[in-house]
Amino acid sequence: MDKKFPIWISIGSMAIAILGLFVGFSLYISPDTFVEKTNFSEPTVRFLSNMWAARQIAIALIIGYSVIKKSVPMLTIALAAYCLMNIQDLIIGIISHDFGLATGSGLFSLLTGIMIVVLNKQKVS
Repeated sequence: MDKKFPIWISIGSMAIAILGLFVGFSLYISPDTFVEKTNFSEPTVRFLSNMWAARQIAIALIIGYSVIKKSVPMLTIALAAYCLMNIQDLIIGIISHDFGLATGSGLFSLLTGIMIVVLNKQKVS
């Protein structure tokens, strides 16, 4: 099986990975930039933001590693997890009437969904 995938998927996936690292480390350093009017000095709230940060960094590293290794199956699974996360964020954004969250997560869901379809077509070919 050919281990290469389209350059736009490599670029898009690495951009997602870099963004995920940025978001994750920002959540550790300054979580109030993401969710205003929340008291992050409260230990239980800070605990939840740290868990959120850890998951952002983990999925970003897996996506980045998949691209570097040029592993189609690994990248497909990592993007599927990322897409699922964004679909849930889309639903949360709609329910919360957060237009920014709904728009951003909807676009990332669409982008990763397209990437997954292209990668799956390539595996079949």
